[in-house]
Amino acid sequence: MLLDALGLNLERRPDAPLYRQIYHGLAAEIVGGSIKPGQRLPSTRDLAQALGVSRNTIMLAFEQLAAEGYLEGLSGSGTYVSREPPAEVVEPAAPRINPAIKAAGSLDRSLDLAVELAADPGIDSGVELGVALAHAPQTLRHMRRPVPFRSNFPALDAFPVQLWAKLAADLYRRLDADTANHLMGEGDPQGYAPLREAIAEHVSLGRGIDCTAENVIIFAGAQQAVDLACRLLLMPGDKVVCEDPGYDGIYASAIATGAVPVPVPVDDDGLDLEEALRRAPDARMVYVSPSKQFPLGMALSLERRRRLVDWASRSGGWIVEDDYDSEFRYSGRPLPSLYGMDGGARVIYLGTFSKTLFPALRLGFAIVPAPLVEAFVSARTVVGRYSPILEQVLVARFMKEGHFASHVRKMRKLYAQRQEYLLDALARRLGAYMTARPTDTGMEIVARLAPGISARALAKAAAREGLEIMPLSLLARSGEVDVDDRITLGFSPFTARQIDEAVEKLRGVLAALPVAPRN
Repeated sequence: MLLDALGLNLERRPDAPLYRQIYHGLAAEIVGGSIKPGQRLPSTRDLAQALGVSRNTIMLAFEQLAAEGYLEGLSGSGTYVSREPPAEVVEPAAPRINPAIKAAGSLDRSLDLAVELAADPGIDSGVELGVALAHAPQTLRHMRRPVPFRSNFPALDAFPVQLWAKLAADLYRRLDADTANHLMGEGDPQGYAPLREAIAEHVSLGRGIDCTAENVIIFAGAQQAVDLACRLLLMPGDKVVCEDPGYDGIYASAIATGAVPVPVPVDDDGLDLEEALRRAPDARMVYVSPSKQFPLGMALSLERRRRLVDWASRSGGWIVEDDYDSEFRYSGRPLPSLYGMDGGARVIYLGTFSKTLFPALRLGFAIVPAPLVEAFVSARTVVGRYSPILEQVLVARFMKEGHFASHVRKMRKLYAQRQEYLLDALARRLGAYMTARPTDTGMEIVARLAPGISARALAKAAAREGLEIMPLSLLARSGEVDVDDRITLGFSPFTARQIDEAVEKLRGVLAALPVAPRN
């Protein structure tokens, strides 16, 4: 009954954060006597579900109400209305904005929210940054569905499930007491040694990276490595050059650390280094996806790679090289990795098994310069301790026995065929609505919409029909980059039949859209 009584009418407005609306609504109910002193409130989880907001939003409102004297928490019992709550609604103190965050300028709305929810005066900056971390971009928090045209998703229909099951069965069958104590006990924070050896061998052959297993650290996905690199290498106020449009995760992690993301546009040769040095001559870090820029798809030119490595050497800055898609290259040889060009001095190289194998593994890795290894491993013991051991053992065996290289070759051929099929289907059936260009690397293509078609409106309408389309404007940060007419369309996990059906469905969505000239 109390949940029904607390059915507040929330409005999603930029000038009124949800937590503040909930604060005012509950405070008014308490002051008005609808909720009595000493009454126990619903749990934050139940109230979040009832109001259709995140649990973090409810927790922020509760914390504010407790600070103002409306609520009190009893350990192990729950949250209660104070015995003597204020007699009137108190306006929360104006938010104190972390200068480092404020200096970041106009970013994605989800990151602006972190600024709006900065803690009140009197609360230390650690809490303030914690609030920023709690409000990561929706594009990161949303579990995307495996439906057409989802991007960056592997072909699970072509994954060798039976082989994987056999490896797993063999592993469990051979678990004697000694082996079980090792594999079912605690793991090495740096990662399972045979897996690190296999990774070092793989990147040496495929990416020209001269490293050993000692340089490799296993993470729960590349994003965890991004986050930890920001924590270790950045101080509040440090500037981080980021691609615009670009990967949400680096913006979120930089802001949560108190650093200042500096969005820099990309062109046909990748990140515009001249503009980067103009905007952030004192940058501490540059984050770049050189093999295939996310999301536009171009490669960083060899000349710019050389200049970037030279910048890091001269300035003492750090480069985070996200090589998320390099295994799936369809023509020519890949350009040398930044880590290989740098000789392992100022570059942190990131890789992931989410795209080469499957996302549920939650295994990624970083290759770090030798002087940083001890710091990264020590920090890894704090951030998650270690990744699941049995999964690491399976991936190590999959690589050591040659299955990984065979699988990547098979997927590269399959993805090239699926890309060609999608491009042909788009040209034949949707040529009046969009123009798509092929990609040399990766699992999705970029399409430019015809004048008058809104990418965001198309994405919303397509979602209602069970299609998933990413407007590139969601990943643009500075407002200077015009990508409002571009979308990404994934092809890797979809058969020819699924592509045909999805393109036909998309044609119906496009035909029903109102067409208006863009501003």
